[in-house]
Amino acid sequence: MWKRLRLRTRADSKAECSSIPSSVEPTDSPSPLSIFETKPSLSETISAHHYKSQQNVEPKIPPQSFSLQSSAGHQTQRSQGRRDDPLGLIVLHAPAERSVDILFIHGLGGTSLRTWCHGRELEYLWPQLWLPEDPDLSAARILTFGYNAHFSSRREHVSLTIGDFANDLLFRMKYGERGPERLGQVPLIVVAHSMGGLVFKKAFIHGHANEEFRGIISSIKAVLFLATPHRGTDLAQTLNKVLTSSVFGHSPKDYVSELARRSPTVDELNESFRHHASKLRIFSFYETLSTNVGPMSFPIVEKHSALLGYPNEIQQPLNANHHDVCKFTNTSDPNYISVLGALRSIVGTVKTCKGIKETTDDSAEEDLKHVTRLLGISGPPEEDIAECRSVRKIGTCQQFLQGDEFRSWVNEGSHPILWVHAPPGSGKSTLCSAMIDHLQEAGHHCSYFFFKHNSLPKKSIGTMLRSLAYQTALSVPSYRRALVDLAQSGVRLTYSDPLVIWKQVYLSLLSTFELEVMYWVIDGIDESESSRQVIEFVSATSGFRSPLRILLTSRPLPPITRYFQVAKQKVPVHSLALQSTEDIRLFITEEIEYLPSDETFKTETTRHILERAQGNFLWANLVVQRILRCHRQEQVERVLEEAPDSMDALYSRMLNVVSDLDSPEDKSMARILFSWAMYAKAPLTIDELTATYFTEFNSVLDINHTIGQVCGQLVVVDTHGRVSLVHQSARDYLKKYTFPSFSLVPEIVHEDLLCKCLRTLCDKTLRNQINSLKFPPLLPYAATSWSFHLEGCAADSDKVINMLNKFFSGPFPFPWIHYLAMSGHLAELSAVSRTLPTIIRQRKDYETNETFEVNRSTDLSLLESWAVDLLKLSAKFGSYLLQDPQLIYKCIPALSPLSSKLHQEYSKSPSVTLSISGLANDTWDDCLARVSPSTSRALCLAASSLYVAVASDMPNRTITLWDTNLFAEFQSLNTGEHTHALAFNSSGSLLACYGLSQTKIWKLNTTYSLVQTVENPYLERALEFKFDEQDSLMVVTDLRRVYRLTNGDTSGDVPGNSLHWIQLDSRLMVEPHIPEGMFIGTPSSVSFNSDCTQIAVSYRNFPLSIWNIDPPKMIARLKQRPRQGKRTTISHTGTNKVVWHPSDMQVIGIYGEIIRWNPTDDAYQEVEGRTGVVPHKTQCSPNGLVFITSDVEGTIKIYDVARMRLIYRLTSEDTINAICFSPSSVRFYDLRGSYCNIWEPNYLAQLADIALGQVSDADSMSDSHSSDIKSTRDTPISLPTSESRVDAKPGIAAVATCRKTGQHIAYANHDGAIELFDPIANSRHVIARAPFGLGTEFLAWNPSQDRLAFSFYNGGSLTIKEIVARTANQEQLQINNLYGEQKSPAGCGRIRQLLFDTTGNHLFVYRTTRSQVLSLSSGEVTAEHDTPEGESAQWLQHPLRPDVLICISTRSVSVFTWQLHEERSMPLEVPLGPSESFEIDALYQSHCPRFILLRTTKLELNRYQDDVLLLPTAAIYDNNFQVDSTSLKPMALPESITRAVAHPLGILADGRLVFLDSNLWVCTSQLGGTVEAITRHFFIPRDWVTRSDLRLCQLLQDGTILCPSKGEVAIIQNDIVSEW
Repeated sequence: MWKRLRLRTRADSKAECSSIPSSVEPTDSPSPLSIFETKPSLSETISAHHYKSQQNVEPKIPPQSFSLQSSAGHQTQRSQGRRDDPLGLIVLHAPAERSVDILFIHGLGGTSLRTWCHGRELEYLWPQLWLPEDPDLSAARILTFGYNAHFSSRREHVSLTIGDFANDLLFRMKYGERGPERLGQVPLIVVAHSMGGLVFKKAFIHGHANEEFRGIISSIKAVLFLATPHRGTDLAQTLNKVLTSSVFGHSPKDYVSELARRSPTVDELNESFRHHASKLRIFSFYETLSTNVGPMSFPIVEKHSALLGYPNEIQQPLNANHHDVCKFTNTSDPNYISVLGALRSIVGTVKTCKGIKETTDDSAEEDLKHVTRLLGISGPPEEDIAECRSVRKIGTCQQFLQGDEFRSWVNEGSHPILWVHAPPGSGKSTLCSAMIDHLQEAGHHCSYFFFKHNSLPKKSIGTMLRSLAYQTALSVPSYRRALVDLAQSGVRLTYSDPLVIWKQVYLSLLSTFELEVMYWVIDGIDESESSRQVIEFVSATSGFRSPLRILLTSRPLPPITRYFQVAKQKVPVHSLALQSTEDIRLFITEEIEYLPSDETFKTETTRHILERAQGNFLWANLVVQRILRCHRQEQVERVLEEAPDSMDALYSRMLNVVSDLDSPEDKSMARILFSWAMYAKAPLTIDELTATYFTEFNSVLDINHTIGQVCGQLVVVDTHGRVSLVHQSARDYLKKYTFPSFSLVPEIVHEDLLCKCLRTLCDKTLRNQINSLKFPPLLPYAATSWSFHLEGCAADSDKVINMLNKFFSGPFPFPWIHYLAMSGHLAELSAVSRTLPTIIRQRKDYETNETFEVNRSTDLSLLESWAVDLLKLSAKFGSYLLQDPQLIYKCIPALSPLSSKLHQEYSKSPSVTLSISGLANDTWDDCLARVSPSTSRALCLAASSLYVAVASDMPNRTITLWDTNLFAEFQSLNTGEHTHALAFNSSGSLLACYGLSQTKIWKLNTTYSLVQTVENPYLERALEFKFDEQDSLMVVTDLRRVYRLTNGDTSGDVPGNSLHWIQLDSRLMVEPHIPEGMFIGTPSSVSFNSDCTQIAVSYRNFPLSIWNIDPPKMIARLKQRPRQGKRTTISHTGTNKVVWHPSDMQVIGIYGEIIRWNPTDDAYQEVEGRTGVVPHKTQCSPNGLVFITSDVEGTIKIYDVARMRLIYRLTSEDTINAICFSPSSVRFYDLRGSYCNIWEPNYLAQLADIALGQVSDADSMSDSHSSDIKSTRDTPISLPTSESRVDAKPGIAAVATCRKTGQHIAYANHDGAIELFDPIANSRHVIARAPFGLGTEFLAWNPSQDRLAFSFYNGGSLTIKEIVARTANQEQLQINNLYGEQKSPAGCGRIRQLLFDTTGNHLFVYRTTRSQVLSLSSGEVTAEHDTPEGESAQWLQHPLRPDVLICISTRSVSVFTWQLHEERSMPLEVPLGPSESFEIDALYQSHCPRFILLRTTKLELNRYQDDVLLLPTAAIYDNNFQVDSTSLKPMALPESITRAVAHPLGILADGRLVFLDSNLWVCTSQLGGTVEAITRHFFIPRDWVTRSDLRLCQLLQDGTILCPSKGEVAIIQNDIVSEW
């Protein structure tokens, strides 16, 4: 349709642009009486349809060009004038500076100009002549739109509809203007007469539904309807009858038929427009005088039809008939003054809003972008409130708004929480919309949220919290700026847990502001994922500094009632039962106002419905809709008699229609519709259903009508075309109902829907469809929802197992993953990986207890493998797939472990461009990444939602920050001293460090500024260091003293020194009763509770105690109470540790055994079984589900808090220095030596999701399940124990430079072992070990790679080995010693570089004092050269002259012979600052003879920073190189490339630079070219490498990359060279 429309409108535009006026065939035929536009004169009814376009598409019409003669031919000229009025958009007035556009749309039989002219004379064209003269409208551009609505034309080939006119209007608004001024740039006001109002409404609806026009439609701010027949008119049918019987060849028109009362077009427009009308200011003007039609006189559009009845509608009568409501005699005409006043009001409001926006844009628009990035919310939920406004009738909800309870809640605040409850269908959501409008119109800050049971985002508590925060930020600038600071610190809360969001943006921020009273309106908490959690959050607002009044609505479910009873202990709560009788009466009265009966019958009908509705809006609405379809009074009476009183009975009566279905096709359609409406994860659209069930739906003539007929009106289609049930209560009823014609057993329905989804995905052409962006209509739903239906299936179904096996056995998972990555739904992989094990476990249980014909162990094993793969795929590679979804085909299979299905099934695919060898990468591990700040020991760590911070020891003594998404190093903060403790505040915006002598606080925004430096208590070491909820620091020292550092001004960038640690009451932690002779000394462990009001203290030889801080008092002590018949296992000696549970109700302690103790009732429980080695560190997860321990043997264990049972064990041989959970509780960190490992076991994610599911399921939508509700903190979660082992290997210290792929790779580890890896035989051989475990400093191969030179850290001693190639019968390599030094030669210094000549017979040894050339045949030194003092250089073999070496130092480039005679030298001119210096650290492999690439380092802020130096070689390799020639200057890399390069790798033969960016993408960019393009090829996984590993990477000539990884060297073969 759009294509036809565009062709037609373009043709129109072409005609308008032509210099020759286009016209249609003239006719002299008389027309019928015009009852909508023209007065009934004979000359006007005989009209021919010509028009002329005066100036292309947007002609500016001078009134004189259309002036008509007052003569005897006046009537004929008037008809000719109609033919001359142009079509399309016409600009009537364009001011020099415009602030608003006003668009006029004529009606049936009208024209673009004369519709608005009194007597149809152009000198009365008031939009052009009078409006611009008004001072308030002088900045308005005036336009008019003309369309061919002349019903008096002869029979046409195509009859147009209102929809066609609307599409024409939309197209011309978007594309019909050529100049710089276009519609959509400024606010737009529409003035529409008669049918023009319907054309506008249709265009407004279509524009919202079409992304192409949504922008321009959003600029429309108001509409003036002038006598628009919103409910149709009875005269339309009369007119079409006249046209049909006309002897002059006229024909009936579709757009005239659409004007008939109760026509489908009118009804659809009214139903759809009401959902969008709340976005507009609406003025409705109606006629009060009759129009003469022949011998008769009556109103054309009656008052009831000209009014919409919306709450935001302003209604105004005009003293005019239908023709003259848009024509005025002069500027003093009262009707003109009324219309002008409306326009003035709108323009004034638009100007005010625009002025406010302009003044706040500079300061707020950028802020809101940050807030959107932080919260993932871009605006209030306007669609939800608009939907509720659309059904709200004028006058409804006033009884509640004027009631004492509501006014008391608004004005007094004695009960800050008001709970309004009512049964289903009572109008709670509509009432909420009225309250929101009432509060906002009164000038209050009101934020709102509507929970929706059928939408996962809209039932999410996280979405609610983020939406309320965004709305608050819109109206509170100070809070908005605080959120901006949080966003600039890098925090992202889009997918965060609700508790994290609550702490970050409410407890830490909003609660601290002192603001005027704010209001929250939250509808439908019974439809949220957890009404208990919602109530807990809102009751916690009682501690906020600003008054906050919250209104919540729900059904009166028993669990919710209990939750509010608990909440009353914290905050006053008033509950109110909703009484909606008066609102229902108003609703019924308005709906049946136009029922064709007398007033007495209407009144009696209203009374009857109202009495039986019993306050239920839904019941009343369903009955009224049935009444409105009646044509006789007895039919209405029959509907009332047959209507049952209860909703269930009414639903049962409606379902009789379904039971009476005869046609198999209708029964099939009914089952399909009920299945999707009841059990779909999200509502499907008509288009999606039609495409999915093409056979069943294709032949249906009117799908909307048919759905209502076959489903008894229980299934409806909303304005967005989505199919859903009429109400949530219908779902509850239908789940209990048994359909006689078909079955809707939940397990069977889910199975059917699952199969539909998987069949959509099991399409071998799907990859091509996705690549061409031609998705199957059901794909978005199928890809993201099939796991939802899998959860609902019966585990004993072979059909389900068969379908899953078909999906995972074929090539289908990869296109599915591809689509999920494209659409940003990779989280669905985790959902599937959690659902599959549940189905597998249930199936195995069934097979254990039942006899099955076919053993499915192979199929189940396949599903188990995929469950693991999908979870790891999302965790390890998800961020890369989001950037390039094609990686699932090209790279992921090769990067996956050998045992994974991803690798086994797809690594040999032609699409795969990588090949990995050299790693023992057999299985997935739980390590997500591995980072290292330096080679120095890591001391302590802390984690926020955004960063992980690690403090390192000498020599750097810095704190390094990595982001927790990609684990890129963000910042290094200098401490200058040993660090005892680190702590983030709850929002993650502040980081504090307690050192030997000072406490430092950094603000983690874009500048990472040090904002406070405070002297510590003298010689006191921190045992516990934590931010409280007000961002003040608390510390307990080794002298048993407690201090507080009150939060100062942390908004600036200059460190402050005015603050100091304040010791709290000296009686704290002073034990009142110590046995004689006992000395307790320093506590072995101290822990603050969550709000830092209590302290748990443990000693090595004294019982655990709990202290209250204010007032200082010991409130509990753990007592030894052995079990009956068993001695106590609690010991007060040995390693003791204690931490608080997040609930603050219990602590976890290590006292010989691991215990959980509740200080309130003194109850404790030990872990099940033996713990083995006593752990020395522990921490509880933030969600309170688990706690973690570590011991001296490097073993990490995770225990379930509820059961005190081991659920996860990670074994390793490395000693653990520290452990820490992430705020999300699905990840933990540990420090081992100089490394920080990031672990994300499947178990933690599964536990968090199960807990969330328990919370979500706790608040059942049905009362019958309320008794099953339990708190998740008290509900044990059962999962089998998981074992994981990390075979930690020493890190790689050096890698010998290789020449080509397939040769031996030599590398040395930090334990001093030197190994050779044979990539062909896939074998490793240790060829040497450094004495006393010393590390290896340098390695070098000769060109043929049969001689290896290396040096140890023992003063620079050199060793050379000969490697003899193996024969077919040999298993081990033959290694011969060629040369060895016990220690370095006297006076030569440490070795800095080793370099063989081209023959491999000479070795150049570059040392700090004296460099030498060693002959391997004689073992003698053949040449020496004194190294300049302090020189930093790299040497390389001249590529063209085998007898020449090149030395590149910080000062020059020199050429030496292998006898170390300097031939020539050229100064090297490197741009540096006045006090800057650098060192040349390494030589990258350059396979292009035009460039040399070096790594340089320089010291900045106590940290070595790497950089690159790119040298052109033309002058260096030239034989005519002169000593006194011009200095050599490095080549400058383009700024875009410099910013992108994080780790250079080398240069390919074609001159492309190969490097890693900050996200570890392997990238290339052409050097010396004119285009600064960067190409990404593949990535290196984060958990493979550390920073030191990356510095050792090598690039081979064919593009292969050697990458040290976890004590091995990965050989990454790729297509970088061939891809070019």
